[in-house]
Amino acid sequence: MTEEYLVNACPNPLCFFEADEAWSRLLKANVTADHVIKYACAPDESAEVPEIVERYRRISATSADILAAPAETKILQKLIWPLRHAKTSYMLGNYLGTIAMCGLVAEMISILLFEISDFRINNKPLGRKEQNALFGSSFEKLEQQRRVDVLLAYGMIDDSMKVKFDVIRTKRSRYLHLWSEKHEQLPKDAAAVYDATVGLVVKVIGQDFQNGKLLLNPALVTYLRRAGVLKAREAQGQDET
Repeated sequence: MTEEYLVNACPNPLCFFEADEAWSRLLKANVTADHVIKYACAPDESAEVPEIVERYRRISATSADILAAPAETKILQKLIWPLRHAKTSYMLGNYLGTIAMCGLVAEMISILLFEISDFRINNKPLGRKEQNALFGSSFEKLEQQRRVDVLLAYGMIDDSMKVKFDVIRTKRSRYLHLWSEKHEQLPKDAAAVYDATVGLVVKVIGQDFQNGKLLLNPALVTYLRRAGVLKAREAQGQDET
């Protein structure tokens, strides 16, 4: 005799009913912005606009702000827009998404820091061949913890930046790799990871002002000059945006 059991279930958990072609014919409803917001929000979080705004304000209040970012393709694609998606994920209650996107940004930051550092041995730039000989692979292909250790050992980051990298890596590893990790502290940890990531981006770009002008990280200025993003102006005493 076959035993039967009862279990609570979530029917069609991935289906966006109002947008799904088969279901929309039955529902006879046009897709509205409210439908999109409700589907995009985490099922266990409020999809009401005031609650979404409150989550936006909550994560904004706990982190620094990026006042301006160079409109260079890789910086926008690898740092700024993923960080914006991380913030959007928090607004929608997708805290795992926030942590995942911040982990991506942190890896890109470590690689960018190496790229703009003009790292040399015996006054010679460290190309791929030299990186393979020194690190066992190119810097870009190292694991993130090893990248951060290299950056710290050679003075490319300070202890405060390493702490931020470690916060992102350890919390990301717990939530994205361990089945046993509980989610009671997930919103708080997601905010901490976002804050650390924004802090690193601010450090890399530079957000200081002098005489009303934004001063960029000098190492990043060199990178932007090579990328052809900077336009020279006469009588410039400082690099600026």
